[in-house]
Amino acid sequence: MSALRSALFDWDAARVSRVVVAGLALYLAQRIADGFFAELGAVVVLCVVLDLAWVVAKRISNR
Repeated sequence: MSALRSALFDWDAARVSRVVVAGLALYLAQRIADGFFAELGAVVVLCVVLDLAWVVAKRISNR
C-alpha cells in the first residue's frame, strides 16, 4: 500500500492538468456525439486539442 500512496502523493501540475483535460474531453464528447465510436473519436480529438492548448499556454507563460 505504501507504493500506491507515494504514487498518489507524487502528482505534479502536468499530471493533474492531463486528468482534468481527459475528464473535460469525456464530458464534452458525451454532449456533442451520439454512439460509441463517435464519442471515442471526439474524446481523442478533444484531448489532443485541449492538451495542445495547455502546452502552448505553458510555453507562453514561461517566456
